[in-house]
Order: sequence, then C-alpha cells, then structure tokens
Amino acid sequence: MVNRRTLLIGCLSIVIAIGVGSIFLPVHSLIDEQSHDSHSHGAKGDEDSRHQNALVFPIPSPSDYDLPLIRAGWTLFRDKGLSSNNSVSCESCHNLQTNGAEITPVSVGVGGAGSRNALTVFNAALNYRFFWDGRTNSLKKQMDGPVHAPLEMASSWALIVAYVASKPEYETLFEDADILPISAASIQYALVAFQESLLTPNAPFDRYLNGDQYAINYPAKQGWMAFQRLGCINCHQGQNIGGSLMQRFGYYGNDTRDKTQAKNIDMGRFQVTENDADKYLFRVASLRNVAETPPYFHDGRTNSLEEAIKIMANIQIGQSLEQSVISDLSAFLHALSAPRPQILEILERE
Repeated sequence: MVNRRTLLIGCLSIVIAIGVGSIFLPVHSLIDEQSHDSHSHGAKGDEDSRHQNALVFPIPSPSDYDLPLIRAGWTLFRDKGLSSNNSVSCESCHNLQTNGAEITPVSVGVGGAGSRNALTVFNAALNYRFFWDGRTNSLKKQMDGPVHAPLEMASSWALIVAYVASKPEYETLFEDADILPISAASIQYALVAFQESLLTPNAPFDRYLNGDQYAINYPAKQGWMAFQRLGCINCHQGQNIGGSLMQRFGYYGNDTRDKTQAKNIDMGRFQVTENDADKYLFRVASLRNVAETPPYFHDGRTNSLEEAIKIMANIQIGQSLEQSVISDLSAFLHALSAPRPQILEILERE
C-alpha cells in the first residue's frame, strides 16, 4: 500500500506541474524505497503504467533486425569512397568501435577542421532534431549536411551513386537487401536503417526505471532526484534524455553570448535562419552514454563531465552547486551508460 508521504508528494508534484509549469517530477521517481519494494517488478502492464506519464523513459530492446538491409547501410557508413577524396567516411566522425562520436573537440573532414563537436550516432534515431543548430528533423534529411559540406565529405548524391554503382560488392549487398536499383534513395534508405539499429538499451538507469531498484546506487538515485529538482529534466527528456528541443545556451552569464569575447562566436541556429530570435539557440544534447562521449558542448570545450555539470548549472539555471550535488549528478549520468549497440557485435562477427 502506498503510504501517506508518497501520496502527499505525488499530489504536490501534480499541483506544481499544473500551476507553475516549470518543474516536472515523474511520480514514480518519488516513491520511497520501502513503498517501491512492496510493488511487484517485471510485469508489462506495470511498466506501461510507470512510463505513460514520465518525461524520461527506457529504450526498448530491439526484437528484430533486417540484417541484409542493415549490413548494406553498415558497409556504406564505413566507406571512405563516399567522400570526394576517398579520405572520410561517416565513421571518421562517428567511431563505431567506441562511443559513436569522436574524441576531438571539433570534427575534421575533407576540407579540414570544422567548428563543432560531432554528436554520437548511437541512439540518434530517437532524436527529433539533428545538428547542433537543429536544422533538420529526420535522419534522412540530416545526411545531406555532411555529404555536401565542403569541410566534411564535399561530395554529392550523384557522385556517391556513381561510386556505389561501380562496385560489384554493392550490387550484391543491395540485391540481398532487396533495394535495387542503386540510387540516392536506396543508399539513404540503407544508411537510415543502419543508424536506426544503433540503440543502446539496458543502461542501469533503464533497468531502474523498469522496476529494479538495485540497478543504480544511492548517489545515482540522489543525482536523479537532483536532476529533476534543478529542472534539468525540463530540457533533457524523452527516451534519449534530450535530442529534441532547442534551447538558448547561456541564460545566465555571458560567456556564450558576449560577441566581444570571441571573434567568431558560434551563434547557433541564428547562423542558419538569421532570425534574431534564434541567436544562441542550440539543440539540447542527448545524455545517453554521456559519460563515454567527451569532449562536451558544441565546441568541445571540456573533457570533464563534472566541469560540464558546473558549466550547465552556472549558465542555464544560475546556480553554483555544492560538490556533493555535482558528484551525485555525475553518478546519475554514469548510470546512463550502456553497452555498444548489439547489432554491431552481430555484424562484426560475420
């Protein structure tokens, strides 16, 4: 039976969410350990009930793969022949052997170093916005960016189609995947299917959300509560715990908004739209596997997760956090780390 304290907290959180709209606390996260332990775990109905109104919920485990189609996309993703000088592949900036991203502050392509850090491709299919400036909202549209960008692949779909069609091995792959003839559409279709398979379920926090209270430790639980209490969840939400909203970077402090501090300061979405309302708007990054994907922010300014937490607290919520809270938040973020996508192990074993 749920105790009075739990009911009171649940009611208060609902009142706050309706009346203020600035703090969102999923009710299941506020159940204390004693009442939580009295519930059964693992039932599908219970899971659906827990996740229905939550702002953060687990990644489901893939149940089936179209392996021939994904294999074609995997081969394309790693092929440097798709770039204009045969030196850069999608994997060059999104390392499939590690974290789906790269360890350098900014990406380096055909034309040299760019200006922004490469986001991880793991779980990217769960996003609604793509690129730091959020200029597209689908994996298919996103591909046009790196293909045509002079600093990245400096190519075109016509050149890529000609290259792929000239390789007998691709003819076989596309035939096995039942996506002939080779065209821009079929190449994009295979690449999207591959990226959609790059999910990382079963992080400790996912198991915790699914009812296993022992999946994360006490500091991580405290960090999860702080994550909600401080309002981080207002932007970092959904299955990918981010990846869908656009927010102004630098509500407090002017390190990202004072143009006198940098000659070529990145003004985010404004550089695409030239709309003053879009100045310093950036896509909210996913926090899935965040402990494994330094450096952080659009400019890769720090490799330290705790430093990234401090920066976000200072410029987004205007607070200087105690070290104990920073440590708890770091423990929570580490609980979002999951094994590499299972499909990669399947492909690599072939």
